[in-house]
Amino acid sequence: MTPTPQEPPNGDPHDEHAGGGPDDLEAPLRGWIDPSDRLWRHPSETAHFRSGARARVSSVPFSRPEKHRRGHLMIVVGAAATMAAVAWVVILLSPASAKPSAVQTSASDASDAPMTTLAAHQRAVPAVVQAAGESMVQLRADTSHGEVLLAAVAVAEGGLVATTADALDGLRSISMVGPGGHLLRASVVAIDHDSDLALVNVPDDVPVAPFDPDNSLAPGSADFTLTMAGSSGGPPTLQSQPGTVAAVGRAIATGPADGMPSIVSSAPGVVEQSGDPLLNAAGGVVGILYGGSASGAAPATFLPSELVLGVADDLRSTDRVAHGWLGVKGSNAAGAGGATVVSISAGSPAAGRLNPGEVIVGVDAMPVRTMAELRGSLYVLAPNASVALTVLQGTATRIVDLSLSGSP
Repeated sequence: MTPTPQEPPNGDPHDEHAGGGPDDLEAPLRGWIDPSDRLWRHPSETAHFRSGARARVSSVPFSRPEKHRRGHLMIVVGAAATMAAVAWVVILLSPASAKPSAVQTSASDASDAPMTTLAAHQRAVPAVVQAAGESMVQLRADTSHGEVLLAAVAVAEGGLVATTADALDGLRSISMVGPGGHLLRASVVAIDHDSDLALVNVPDDVPVAPFDPDNSLAPGSADFTLTMAGSSGGPPTLQSQPGTVAAVGRAIATGPADGMPSIVSSAPGVVEQSGDPLLNAAGGVVGILYGGSASGAAPATFLPSELVLGVADDLRSTDRVAHGWLGVKGSNAAGAGGATVVSISAGSPAAGRLNPGEVIVGVDAMPVRTMAELRGSLYVLAPNASVALTVLQGTATRIVDLSLSGSP
């Protein structure tokens, strides 16, 4: 809608409605019509009379060529409008197959397309895993030991994705694989070697993955593994493989994340990449593939979502993980599970608060099933953080509130 014009000052010569006087050369000639715009002519306008009236006529402020151009322009505009109306009627009356599509994309639109790795290519994945698939990207790292392909999952807005870190040793550059296989420069924000997790910034605001806590899993639970396949230089394709949880809370025995908790799943037939997400039956991400097990052989080991999100949050905030320390050594409890306290370090937060033989079965109301899970739960808590431990002594249960300290 055209904005309402402002009222000009009195006597403004550029106002077509202003009251300029009869001597105002800029005022329009009232009642006069250009001869070319009418069907009759006054005798004074004929050729034999013009020579004697040239001086008087030339003083009238009008431009005949401008009038001619305006008349021609109006004719052209009117003809164009008529042709457009006729064309639109023809389109409306034509068969549906003959009508042009509502939206057409040209090559010039490519720069406006989303840059996510999976802008188009999916291989008939179940609907339940599609949200997690949209939160994945593929990374290509140039390292001192060759080119490496990894998967990563969005953990925060602004293009922050998490993957495993051991494959990034000797990193020279890292890129996100965009539409059509085009590489887009990415950057590593920070790495935590003790958990083997890396936080990477990619040039796209990838939707954050739908994470779920892994405490709902149990051996025998159904799961899905998502991975990306594709030839080098081409666009990757998302693949989904159903599987079954084999173990939860098992300590990782090899590699940089040794001693951390894990989820073990059997999903045969998938050529996996480090960082591939593991999903529960509802499509929530419960873990990402640990780099040391990305060989394609079942079973595969995944770092749990609680550890991934906790470490990623620390790396985003401070570029490092400053984890809390309880000061106990323990083992997996028999039976219903938990972490049995074996010994307590002198001067630690646990000294005088816990006793050997007691079983820690929860941290802040979250269940603890193994000693590795206890370590993982405390690892993402900062020094001086207050925690509530659920402790079993025989058949009695008690809550122990204490504050963690920094690791020695």
